[in-house]
Amino acid sequence: MESRVDPIALPQQLHIGVVVKDMDRTIQRLSSTFGIGPWDIQERRYPEEQVVVGKGPFSYRVAFAALGLIELELIEVLEGSTIHAGFLNTRGEGIHHIGFRVPDMQKTVTTLQQQGIGVLQSAFREGSRHAYMDPAELGGIMFEFVERTAS
Repeated sequence: MESRVDPIALPQQLHIGVVVKDMDRTIQRLSSTFGIGPWDIQERRYPEEQVVVGKGPFSYRVAFAALGLIELELIEVLEGSTIHAGFLNTRGEGIHHIGFRVPDMQKTVTTLQQQGIGVLQSAFREGSRHAYMDPAELGGIMFEFVERTAS
């Protein structure tokens, strides 16, 4: 299927998102087995009013570590019906998405929607917005786009 809009140029900075049941256990294992770290661990809470697409409220822990030019993101769901919880319930732990930081998330999402690609979940918090795109039209690959603003 040919696209009628210009393709999106994906930036070089990317991360691989992995859904896990027990972040502390996973970090310990990855650190002791492969020397991965240091880890930047954060808790993220999204009340219902900050969820644009999908169900809220929800919260999860994330941990980031550098793997050369790629960043590894671990995601542990704490509460709510996120796409991460659905993934964990149906598929178990594993690689969930490929993420890219973009300067204008809304422009990126709008361009993809013009190509018939939907949004599965989108939310915002102070300093950041993100959107997960429906993998059905992307060969089964989930893409996440993140925009960070100065805060």
